[in-house]
Amino acid sequence: MSIKDIEIKNGKVFPEPFRFYLLIGIICISTVAAGEYIGFGFLLIPILGITARRGTQFSGASYRRYFSVFGLKFGSWEQVQEGEALVLLGLDMSSQFGSYGGLLSTKEEKVWTLYLVDAKHRNKRDLGISLNKEDLTQIAIEVAENSPLELVPYAPVISQQTQSRKRR
Repeated sequence: MSIKDIEIKNGKVFPEPFRFYLLIGIICISTVAAGEYIGFGFLLIPILGITARRGTQFSGASYRRYFSVFGLKFGSWEQVQEGEALVLLGLDMSSQFGSYGGLLSTKEEKVWTLYLVDAKHRNKRDLGISLNKEDLTQIAIEVAENSPLELVPYAPVISQQTQSRKRR
């Protein structure tokens, strides 16, 4: 089994960067208008927001969920525990948008999420998010080949107490 670095990029932390572009414009115009060029230092704030990304990196039996700014990754490495596995779940997401005129629209999409679960499938940590199931499945298979994890169906253990309570 070769050790290969595998990276799952989850995209931008702030997927709608318009507010940061607007902030850059306001800072530039107000700094030039006031003549206080030290104000350009405040440009660091929206640039941090634009360059912020999230992801997960696998290297053998260890992984880290990271947050990156300017391409620098921040996050601690963790070891894969015994009994942990990968689970791929599809979530139906819907967003509602409205306006001052009362117009309401709904956007529905299926989002696939790759989770790292413990032996009982109770504790889940999300590792990757994608709109395309095939892409995430391919990454999960690649991670399973290069680490002790395996891709399993989601099947949480239900205790006897819970089963008897559900029958009532």
